[in-house]
Amino acid sequence: MARKGVLIGLLVAVLASTAWGFEPYFSNAAGQKIGTVWEGQRVYVAVKDPEKGACGIDEFLADLVIFDFKTGAYFEAPGEVFRELGGIGSGLYFWVDAPGSNTKVTVQIGSRDDFLTVPTGQTHVMGDILGALRLWTEGAWEYVDQNLLAGDPFGLAAPVAVGTGFVDFPRERLTARVTFEGFVATTLSGGGPGAVTPTLVAGRFENNDTLVLIVADQTDERNIDQDQVKIVDTVAKLTVTPSRINYGCGPACSNIIVKIEDKDENLDCNQIEYVPFFVIVNPGSWNPATSQINNFCALMLRGGYDVTALADMDEPIRWYNIYDEPVVGNGVFAGVNSRYIEYPAAWLQPGTAVGRVLFFAAETAVDSGVFEFNFGNIEDLQAALGFNQFPMGTTIAFYYIDPNDFDDMTLATIEVGNRPHSQTFITDANGIPVQEVRIGAGWGGLYVRVYDADANVEACCQDKVVVHICDPHNEDDSEYYILDEISNDSGIFFSQSGIPLLPVWDAVSGYQLVFDDWRIQSFNEDTIFVRYNSVNYTQATLNALGDGNANDTFFPPAIDAAASRNQEWDVSFALAKAYDTQVFDGTTHHMRFLNGQYQPVDTIPLSGSLYLEVTDLDQNEHPAMRELIFGGWNKDALAGEQGDATVTRTVYTGAPLAGTALQDAGEDSAPIWWVELPAGAEDSDRMTPQGGVTAPANVFLGATGPVAADLNLSISQIPETVKVFMWNAQRGTWERMDLRETAVGSGIFRSTTCVLVADSRNPGDGNLASKPGDTIMAFYQDPSNHSDVSIISIKVNEGGAGGITPPTVALSVAFDRANYNPGDTVTITVTDEQYAGAMEITGAAKPLILKTADGTELASWTQIPAVSGQPGKFRVSYVLPANVTGTITAVYTDPLIATRTAQAQATVAAPVLTSVSDVKPVPEVFSTSTAFTVYAQPAGAVPNKVTIAVYDLTGRNVATLTGTNTTTVSWNGGTLRNGAYIYVWTVEGGNPVQTWTDKGFVYIKR
Repeated sequence: MARKGVLIGLLVAVLASTAWGFEPYFSNAAGQKIGTVWEGQRVYVAVKDPEKGACGIDEFLADLVIFDFKTGAYFEAPGEVFRELGGIGSGLYFWVDAPGSNTKVTVQIGSRDDFLTVPTGQTHVMGDILGALRLWTEGAWEYVDQNLLAGDPFGLAAPVAVGTGFVDFPRERLTARVTFEGFVATTLSGGGPGAVTPTLVAGRFENNDTLVLIVADQTDERNIDQDQVKIVDTVAKLTVTPSRINYGCGPACSNIIVKIEDKDENLDCNQIEYVPFFVIVNPGSWNPATSQINNFCALMLRGGYDVTALADMDEPIRWYNIYDEPVVGNGVFAGVNSRYIEYPAAWLQPGTAVGRVLFFAAETAVDSGVFEFNFGNIEDLQAALGFNQFPMGTTIAFYYIDPNDFDDMTLATIEVGNRPHSQTFITDANGIPVQEVRIGAGWGGLYVRVYDADANVEACCQDKVVVHICDPHNEDDSEYYILDEISNDSGIFFSQSGIPLLPVWDAVSGYQLVFDDWRIQSFNEDTIFVRYNSVNYTQATLNALGDGNANDTFFPPAIDAAASRNQEWDVSFALAKAYDTQVFDGTTHHMRFLNGQYQPVDTIPLSGSLYLEVTDLDQNEHPAMRELIFGGWNKDALAGEQGDATVTRTVYTGAPLAGTALQDAGEDSAPIWWVELPAGAEDSDRMTPQGGVTAPANVFLGATGPVAADLNLSISQIPETVKVFMWNAQRGTWERMDLRETAVGSGIFRSTTCVLVADSRNPGDGNLASKPGDTIMAFYQDPSNHSDVSIISIKVNEGGAGGITPPTVALSVAFDRANYNPGDTVTITVTDEQYAGAMEITGAAKPLILKTADGTELASWTQIPAVSGQPGKFRVSYVLPANVTGTITAVYTDPLIATRTAQAQATVAAPVLTSVSDVKPVPEVFSTSTAFTVYAQPAGAVPNKVTIAVYDLTGRNVATLTGTNTTTVSWNGGTLRNGAYIYVWTVEGGNPVQTWTDKGFVYIKR
């Protein structure tokens, strides 16, 4: 009762407001909004609603959904309880486990299957949701090449028989969204002591993924909104010491220690955790007898060699089985479960046909994120790998790939003995080594340089070598490329033509992955590495390289074991990361709505229209071309295929009829889009919580009625599924957004057309059929990095003049420093997002003016150039005159809207006096007057006080002169007779105050 009494006076004012204070978000326990979260961390779901708090509402019911668009993981819960736990009247509500409860529901963002079971229990899973009595769902899907699933050529007449295995290399640019959930994650052979029961694949979150939250208030249909949080992603570092090992050093030998620093693998600060790493000796330098695996990328694609079956496992290593030890070895590894590859028998211990490649490094301490494995000395390493002995020069390669984030990969090598090795570099077109490369036809591609004097076989002509270029992220690209010697007898080999580096998913054409086409298809953020082996290959297999068909039995090329140059021990590497930016980086959304005048807005009138603008600098893939991002980029080369191609589908004809089982038009994108069988009035998404709407039955994305109308078409009759779209959360109406770059090389993309908010004459027909108070959301997924996801929302005004006034956009002026000296260069930066994407701000009325403290104009500009790579920022520079001191003010005025102004101030002051070298009259010989000038340091420093005493040669004082805050004192000696005079000067100044004094001569001559 007391609470109602306190708040009753506020009720009238509250009722006059809108319900737009409804703000759901991910939070910490104190209710503070968070933008990033570490995997394994627990977060809370909060809602800030001042109106409910002011009205004394203690709790309310809402529907919520949380989803990961990259992995398909989601959680949905209708009718959950939100209770005000931020204090009475605070309007801060938390998701709690029951009505009247103070127990907040905690949402765990990822975990491990079982921390106590090593290694298999270390597999990444989705975690739990305490207090909700529910679990995460899905999360175990990814796009997989259909040649890999079903062979080459892919059978177009029937669905793919989906499994986890490898069949063929990518060739036909066909892909399917495969849900691995429920598949057997581990295939065991032999049942040795390390054998484990096969487990079923479960879902996961990946580092750098974006989790989206949508909450719908059941008590007010206007209250639907979103939030998102970014899973922290760190770049791993791998070191192996010592870098060179030898036999015969006895106790003096250093132990071989593998150290992996990967903070995002520290999921629980109270547990010792483990990460896998792989070891291959002389990778790529031999032809296996019955296997196809002799390097890391082949190992990742095929999973290892099963010596019991005398065949490769053909089970790609993915997140769900990277911790598995699926097969037993033989010989010294009899009964030992791990992963193995087939080496030449002469390299291994007698009776052993395989070498071990998989090991697990333990965290050095709970919460350290640093993992180590100690192999012991060279003999211990030799035994661990199953080798008989390492010949001098042997290269041992250690590979680490983040078990939950395969774009994070690194490697290190050590060498046995001290034999000369080749060197390999990824470079720019000028041969300068680089560590970062950019995807896109306009950035020049990859260049590879190899130094190997041993490959210089023919002194009179140019030789050739072969390098292997690989991106181990999922089943990404693998290419063997031929390099020519740059000149006769040089031993330097270089890809003098750029090797195209292109996206796996083109922003217009969709899926592009092909092995052996001499083009690299990759994702932003991926690790790309090059391996060089100082060996010769058979000419027949070299002749087939680059033909776009890796399934022709000539890929990879076979080593010519009989060649004179076959230095199997000489292996060298180079690595580079693919440039990446995030539209939502955990703190800032580089994405916004624009109205019909291209002005940024966060509310829109019912009569308005909306554009979408996205700043995604890594989608600027050709700096000389204005590019397009097609909103339905999730398609492959088979135009007639619908959905994920793993079940029989109905082809969309573009003319839906009553009862049509319409299917999605591209590769599925769970959890937002998919059609369950049987199709029809089924829920086809998990994005829209059901509740609190005008007609709560079947209100889902695009679902507006039963059967014929419930086809999930866009307002322009586009079938699902798409990747960039705008959507009314209350009505389920949506439209695909195609984005065109605003200018060549800008990286700023704007929708090619606008979307009408509503049309009362034809609601839903070419418009979103919005009502006042509705929430419109826009969704974006980067085709070149599927973790790069962003969602924003805007409210439809409920009327009134305030509802159609565009909000103030970011506007500011800043100096590069707060304090200057006379003569300094001043840099002034104007931030005005109204002009984001423009090359300059131009106006005849001087948009930028620099003034002194008394208002005098120092400088002005009619053109303010844009800052490259920083949309919305514009910059000028100016050299201050030597006589300017005090406060200076930069005033910016929007050249189109004079009421939009901003200003900044800085201080100009002379430097502090530190020394005085002399005071001299100028001129020294004069007739009437002269000026005594102080020579002060530093330049521009001004004394506090200057005193000049002038005497004739008899010692009589004829003048005493003073000046304050000046470097010159004038003297008029016109009444004195000709001759020499002595002057004594005293200068005071500095901080702390110092005094300097000396004397000199001055002469009057008429």
